[in-house]
Amino acid sequence: MKQIILTIFLLLVAVTALFSFDGKKKGFLLGFGVGGASVAYSQTVEYAGQSFDSPTESVGAFATDFKMGYAPTNNLEIYYTNQVAWFTMRNGLNEDVTIADGVSGVGISYFISQSPTDPTFRPSLFFSVGVGLSAWDTPLEEEAGDPSIGVGSFFGVGCEVVKHHRVSLNLFVNNPTLVESGVTLTTNSTAILLTYGLMAF
Repeated sequence: MKQIILTIFLLLVAVTALFSFDGKKKGFLLGFGVGGASVAYSQTVEYAGQSFDSPTESVGAFATDFKMGYAPTNNLEIYYTNQVAWFTMRNGLNEDVTIADGVSGVGISYFISQSPTDPTFRPSLFFSVGVGLSAWDTPLEEEAGDPSIGVGSFFGVGCEVVKHHRVSLNLFVNNPTLVESGVTLTTNSTAILLTYGLMAF
């Protein structure tokens, strides 16, 4: 329920922002997208010199994608991004928990058909790349522990056919680690996110 409320709130913020900015791509930007994802992950537990690897699991997920930043030209965007795949898994206590597997960091998008100086909107393909912190967390659980933190990166391609409306296909690779009571848990995950987003500028 918290996830649904947050998603609706961010969508309302994005829609409201569409009518608040000047409509020119150069300048401040704010956007939010939702969609689906496919996640493949495995985990390694290290304790007292021993290492135990889990088999790779593949799951479907709900995807969210938040962006906020600045476009120095009409065809280049630089922004903070938070991309998350949300899914349910069974933990070591045989409990179903909601996992947030994501990356937060700095991203860049380049639009190949948009003029850098002419503010006239043109439908365009775009390419994105970014790097930042990765996290494996259970933020919706009442007794959530510390998240696993590491390095994450992403790259993707998308299309903005209609002004403010985008479809994106992103791949992110994460390897967050959690050390607790002498036990090291490392998660290696790869996710493909397909999202529809609203972008205000």
